[in-house]
Amino acid sequence: MASKLERTAIIIKIIANAPGITMSRLHAELQARGISVSERTLAKDIDSLKKDYKLLPDKDRLRQGYYLKDIMALSGEDIEIVLDALHLLGTRLKDKEAEALSLTLQTARSQNNFAAEATRAAPKRTRTLSQRNILSAQKSEAFQRQLNQAIRQTRPVTFTYKTPRLQASETVSGYPLLMVFHERGWYCIMRNLTTCTYSPRRIDRISDLKLIDGGKPNRDAQENIDEAGFLLSSGWGMSFPKNLREYHASDSEPYLVARFDASVAAYILEATDRHPRGKIRACRDGTGDVEFSIKLHDPRGFLDWVRSFGTKAKITAPKNLVEKEKAELKRLLLKYDAH
Repeated sequence: MASKLERTAIIIKIIANAPGITMSRLHAELQARGISVSERTLAKDIDSLKKDYKLLPDKDRLRQGYYLKDIMALSGEDIEIVLDALHLLGTRLKDKEAEALSLTLQTARSQNNFAAEATRAAPKRTRTLSQRNILSAQKSEAFQRQLNQAIRQTRPVTFTYKTPRLQASETVSGYPLLMVFHERGWYCIMRNLTTCTYSPRRIDRISDLKLIDGGKPNRDAQENIDEAGFLLSSGWGMSFPKNLREYHASDSEPYLVARFDASVAAYILEATDRHPRGKIRACRDGTGDVEFSIKLHDPRGFLDWVRSFGTKAKITAPKNLVEKEKAELKRLLLKYDAH
């Protein structure tokens, strides 16, 4: 038996392919597809499409049958997004209804059935989250291709970069060296244009990227790639030293020590070479716990990893970091108590 969500998706596709379809025809079409549903349940589905999804005109009776609202008032950009989505469903997922609807929309577009008058009459609509995600993914893929081209040609690039935390945009120029995937997406490891300092730049935070006209090729590209790779392996995730000076400075810092409960000890001990700068040892107090010691220039990524174990892990050294973690936990507890 089809779930309500699956049934609703099929109803939408049937109406999209047959505008003006009546309740009785819609019920018969569902039955023909092997979807057993009572007319009462179907009426509730239609009511949900009117009131919850806002896809059908909200009227008690529709004498001209059912049709999707604003289906002929799509902008050119909206049509492209819809066609891309339908192509994905129809071609890759073998959805015949989506494939048929895609052909219908392409024919309507070629015949200019998406009239300018209808578009002007339609209220201005903001893009949905899925539309924004599709556009963002397409833009990121284009930037990734440009960066890979710059890496192959050892050429410098310039772009606008904005992080949600800082909010302010900055102009960044440098030599792209490596493409790395980490947690939330693709990063480009870059060398500063004039100094041997390295930074990770997340691709989906980049805009207005272009090659620098007349920019000199990086003659030290391979050497820079080797150095950036070494620094990357000396950090934790995307938190790594920006240069060799910062790397050597971290050697004088005390070890960060995390203690893991016996219940997760097997997971920690599974990879004793988990990090080139880390040391893992079993505690000798009979608890079965495990300690992980490491020296890092920036502990943020490591701390996030330790916190992901919840009550099964804690920081035990250095003392100042232990106190900071305690203070953070107190603030967290106050936030939970406030609600």
